[in-house]
Amino acid sequence: MPGFELFDQREIDAVADVLRRRIVHRYSFQGVRNDIYKVEEFEGACARKFGARHALGVSSGSAALYVALKACGIGPGDEVITTPFTFIASVEAILECGAIPVLGEIDESLNLDPNCVEDLVSERTRAVMPVHMFGASADMDAFKRVCDDYGLMLFEDACQAMGATYKGRYCGSMGLWGTFSLDPYKIVTVGEGGMVLTSDQELYHRMEYYHDHGHVHDKSIDRGAERKACLGFNFRMSEIQGALGLVGLDKLDTAIGMLRSTRDRVLSEVRDLGLKTRVLPDPEGELATQIVFLLPDGESARRFQRAAKEAGFGCGILSDNTWHYARHWDTLRDGKVYSRVRCPYDCHHADHVPSYRPVEWPVTHSILERAAVFGLDIVMDDARVEALIGAIRAGAKAL
Repeated sequence: MPGFELFDQREIDAVADVLRRRIVHRYSFQGVRNDIYKVEEFEGACARKFGARHALGVSSGSAALYVALKACGIGPGDEVITTPFTFIASVEAILECGAIPVLGEIDESLNLDPNCVEDLVSERTRAVMPVHMFGASADMDAFKRVCDDYGLMLFEDACQAMGATYKGRYCGSMGLWGTFSLDPYKIVTVGEGGMVLTSDQELYHRMEYYHDHGHVHDKSIDRGAERKACLGFNFRMSEIQGALGLVGLDKLDTAIGMLRSTRDRVLSEVRDLGLKTRVLPDPEGELATQIVFLLPDGESARRFQRAAKEAGFGCGILSDNTWHYARHWDTLRDGKVYSRVRCPYDCHHADHVPSYRPVEWPVTHSILERAAVFGLDIVMDDARVEALIGAIRAGAKAL
């Protein structure tokens, strides 16, 4: 699914344009840039496309999560409920704030199960952050009800779901804020980059200030004369990234259409096999970056996997996924950080930190150990699609 599959002369021209003008920094140099701000253009295009009042481009999806959490005041002693099946940055961003990730269980959408959240709420809970995994939305109506009932903030980690929708609304636009990743594995990629959406103007300004050393940006004066709103850090996006993002965003709908066309063709060809796919709250809004089959049990999944590989098109079993499954994260359990102050670990603000043991999340494990996943590329020729179909048939025959 990497967006670089669609790179062509437009990306080359966009980058060359930035280099010809010699203005790579998103701020400053007002006198020589002819009022051209590529990151600002990209932010505006994202806000309009996805239905938010504001968008902030940053250096990565991980930075997007961290900047948004910091701007909300998440800190030591706070708890944020999220999922054990996600990229580790979702959890690391919470930990970097000194807060405690409380990991629930997933359901057969592969997203955080809203039915588990209420039992996890404590007096320290500040927010719930579902992650829209593999390009499909979590049940946002259910999460909104829980957050409204308990007075919690609702965040969206939509880093894998740029362009996905839930009941007609774009992922990333339904919570207090939502984040996108623009890394090499995403449909829209700028190499490394991220985006935060919000419709809360005050929150947007806090994020904007924090991501650039506290600068209160003012194009009418020199950057060095700008006042500072707060202490912050550097998570800026460059003009090269902004230029690439504009081209990629323009190709997003085409790419999603290609992915969905491949998915629909594959599933139509194997419908007679009776294989179960993810149970999604809004199947129409899925990006179709992966096809996941939920098999009867873990042993069946292994047989399916071996047969598919022998047929020439391999698949993964999601319980083996070291990138996305918390059971594999030794550093989370050990609290391994390069800091003398290990908050929330060994922290007086946190009277209890989960142990994050491999035996936790039994429901999640029972789903992931029987989930076989095939990744889809944006560009797949007939021979490759037929090979995928043949592998699925071979896998099903082995059950």
